[in-house]
Amino acid sequence: MVSLPGRGSRLPAGVTTRMGIDPREKVVSWGSSAAVAGETYVVATDRALYLNEPGERLAWDRITKATWDEPTLELVVAGPPTRRLRLTVDQSRDLPAAVRDRVTASVVVSERLDLGGGQGATAVARRSSEDGSIRWNVVFDRGLDPSDPTLREAADIALANLRESLGI
Repeated sequence: MVSLPGRGSRLPAGVTTRMGIDPREKVVSWGSSAAVAGETYVVATDRALYLNEPGERLAWDRITKATWDEPTLELVVAGPPTRRLRLTVDQSRDLPAAVRDRVTASVVVSERLDLGGGQGATAVARRSSEDGSIRWNVVFDRGLDPSDPTLREAADIALANLRESLGI
């Protein structure tokens, strides 16, 4: 059993091994749900969120949005393609708070970019919990076509200016 400090609950023996969690990662929180084929788990570590259904590892900087509406944890995961996951977590313990904390902590900067003519986008830099590298993502305002070469060029210039001003 993995003990969680101050939480009074234990992750059942063998779960970390079955889910492929690296022993060097620290379990921060976890949740579970009864499923048709047995118990399913969602485990938050200091580096990633592990899901045994559908069986994957999501580094914190890949999760662009997380919302909790008990008992559902909804995640938006950066792509390509960007995808949305809906997980049922009946026994959440403090998993929602841990997910919020880790996703928020990955954000280095979030800035509005002016693309001219009242058009804009948001640039977000996230730090990888794996190697500390910074990954930038630009999200265009609703209604704008991200494949428009004029908008892409304006966004590239605005992002380059922002990165230079921040030294990132």
